Amino acid sequence: MGLNDFSITKERALPIFILADTSGSMEGEKIQALNKAIQEMIVSLRNVNDIRGVFKVSIITFGGEKVTVQQYPTDVNDIDFEELEAAGLTPMGEAISVVTELIEDREIIKSKDYLPTVVLISDGYPTDYPDGAGASVSDYLEWEPIKTMQEGERSKKCMRVALSVDSATDLNMLSAFLNNGSKPMAANDAADIAKAFQWITMSSISRMTSTNPNDIQSFLKWEDEDEDEVII
Repeated sequence: MGLNDFSITKERALPIFILADTSGSMEGEKIQALNKAIQEMIVSLRNVNDIRGVFKVSIITFGGEKVTVQQYPTDVNDIDFEELEAAGLTPMGEAISVVTELIEDREIIKSKDYLPTVVLISDGYPTDYPDGAGASVSDYLEWEPIKTMQEGERSKKCMRVALSVDSATDLNMLSAFLNNGSKPMAANDAADIAKAFQWITMSSISRMTSTNPNDIQSFLKWEDEDEDEVII
């Protein structure tokens, strides 16, 4: 399937890109919780009325030896979600390059569309980073996939959210992906993954019903049980 082989919705869209780590370490409870969270998000977005346009959801998986665009940006009402499966390595950099290409393509994300939300979920480190594990935030900021995204005409303006689902996650990588003074969200179990996706869902709905959906900074706050307010 090529980048343009999908139906184009004429209404103004708020695109949501989910970059999902499907490497072998996600197998079991984590991938099951992620599948359930994505399904619940799709259902919730379908049930929203009185919004300024349509939600489009795209799912990009990175696991094994390749990155797969499992779902190109599609009206949430037309999505037939296929559950994710975990196996192999973690080509995270390639996934970031793919989503940047999609965002910058004006045949896919129209000029009239709202700024996309890009959600990166991972429980490890990018196995396609050339210098291996242990890189600093500044090192990652010079890595081509990150640098290209954050210098792109449109991709640099996106609302970016990062979710760590394991204590072994490369937080420096997630912080470089965010690069906005915020910090990654943390999920220690299935309940935390569900809670994070509930926040992402509600934030997306709030954007779509606000007077200025492109005012990204207004939607980068979420409540945590341990802190009254967290800037993600």
